[in-house]
Amino acid sequence: MTPVSWRSPAVWAVPAVGVALLLVLVVTGSNRALFAAINGWSRITGPELWPFITVLGDTAVALALFLPFALRRPDILWALAVSAVLATLFVHGFKPLFDEPRPPAVLSAEDITIIGATYRAHSFPSGHTTTIFVAAALLWLHFRSPWVRVPVLAIAALVGLSRAVVGVHWPVDIAAGMTGGWIAACLGTSLARRWAFGLHPAVQALLVLIGTGCAVALLTSLKTGYPTVIGFQHAVGAIALASLCFAAFARMNATLRDS
Repeated sequence: MTPVSWRSPAVWAVPAVGVALLLVLVVTGSNRALFAAINGWSRITGPELWPFITVLGDTAVALALFLPFALRRPDILWALAVSAVLATLFVHGFKPLFDEPRPPAVLSAEDITIIGATYRAHSFPSGHTTTIFVAAALLWLHFRSPWVRVPVLAIAALVGLSRAVVGVHWPVDIAAGMTGGWIAACLGTSLARRWAFGLHPAVQALLVLIGTGCAVALLTSLKTGYPTVIGFQHAVGAIALASLCFAAFARMNATLRDS
């Protein structure tokens, strides 16, 4: 299926919301108050669920989750690669430029709930939120079904909010990550369609190798800052590798039938 054009007005609804939210938070000075409200959710739900949600924004997890597209949808894999480069430039360009302190560096222990590792520096923008919105935008652009689009947007929003729940990002960081991640995916998809060399088998093999490396890292207990999700990491890695093996087996069978 041909990806949705980045010129479509519907494509820009998400970054428009992100920019609007960012402006409202800055103009009204409500960033800290909104953080306190979201951070308190774990006192209602309990802390156990949130590491499983927030880890979906980890780069290795996100890349491994796209491994099922290997050998089946090289266009999506190539768009992911270009988008990931743009998103990395966005996140690691802005983090040292602004060098904003994270909530644990500003608030007292009595005013914040921290789940998992404590981070204090380079708050803006949220890398996890950027990553998950790159993934959500890629799926939104390449699949028109609401059964795909609605869940991936809901999951992306939940992952973004989880960064405040676990106590490591302000709402402005999340809004910026949401905006930057989505735009990176839109531009990445557009560029990937122009740069057809990414569909070459050698390039695709390299991308599959990177995704496989991420899946293996998850299986070998890559440190994500949330020890309670090790079993979930293992499951993601195993499913990703199993999907790759299944796709390779299916392709081999098809080749044998055609020969």
